[in-house]
Amino acid sequence: MTTLSISPQGQITLPPEILQYTTWQGLSELEVCCIGDAVVLRPAHYQKSDDISDLGGFFKNNTIVLTNEELCKPVDFNEE
Repeated sequence: MTTLSISPQGQITLPPEILQYTTWQGLSELEVCCIGDAVVLRPAHYQKSDDISDLGGFFKNNTIVLTNEELCKPVDFNEE
C-alpha cells in the first residue's frame, strides 16, 4: 500500500510506482470516486460496465471466505 500526502492547498502527487501502470500512461485527467471510506482514482474516460474485472484487484487482499448460505442469510439488525 502506498501513502500519499496532501498539501495545505489540497494537492496530491502520485508516486512513480502508481504512475507506472500502463493504463495511466498519457492521462491528463483522473476521476475521483468515493466508496465508503475509500477513494478510488480512475481515468476520466473510464467506461462503466458490469464486468467485475473492472475493479482491477480492488478485493485482492480479501481473506474472508463465505459459503453461499452465509451470503444469502437475511440480516438481523437487532442482533448484537
